[in-house]
Amino acid sequence: MKRHLSLIVATAAAILMIVGATIVQGRWTERWSPQVSEELQHFAAAMKAIPMSVGQWDGESRQQASKRELDAAGAVGSLTRSYRTPKTGNVTSVFMICGASRSVAVHTPEACYPGAGFRMEGEPVRITVQYGNGAKADFMTATFFKETPEGTQRLRVFWTWNAYGTWEAPDWPRVRFGGRTPLNKLYLIAPEPSPETADKSPALQFAQVFLPEVDRRLFPPAKPSPAATPSPAT
Repeated sequence: MKRHLSLIVATAAAILMIVGATIVQGRWTERWSPQVSEELQHFAAAMKAIPMSVGQWDGESRQQASKRELDAAGAVGSLTRSYRTPKTGNVTSVFMICGASRSVAVHTPEACYPGAGFRMEGEPVRITVQYGNGAKADFMTATFFKETPEGTQRLRVFWTWNAYGTWEAPDWPRVRFGGRTPLNKLYLIAPEPSPETADKSPALQFAQVFLPEVDRRLFPPAKPSPAATPSPAT
């Protein structure tokens, strides 16, 4: 239990570092636009509607950055949760943010986690997750670790973006999405007690049941237009 709590604390600290680094970038390089598009308002509301339980995973809200900090970071909406499956005890933390792509497309974990004392193992790799009815999501992923008096803390982190209905992990996200595109960013973070390949992470099992719920809310199917009423015969 003590080790589990320390991993949760480490995860929370890393998430806060991501938010903090985004704030610094925003203040250095951008003036946050006061205008919020209807699409971004939709994304922010949709995040709140993501269910607390998905499949066999039960969610719990985690501490988020303050409204002032999120506003400074250009975040129109955000979500911070931890999901656990009672059957196995596996835990996956979720951090989501939506905003203009000029801020959301930057500050990936390899730039932020070192500020929380973590080091990255190797280089990030791309992995594709299949879910739902033939959908695919591309993630970048890497393992981050740090030494503590209790032992080595290891976290497997997956990250991806979505602007148009498909989860993507481009090499140059700011080039891919431009500066003003309404953009979602998703992190999935799971403890990795010992070195493993990415496909062994419980976060991928979680992604297969979580992503369909997210997609249904962020990108609901378009409603068919009402059929035109035929004109009465004359």
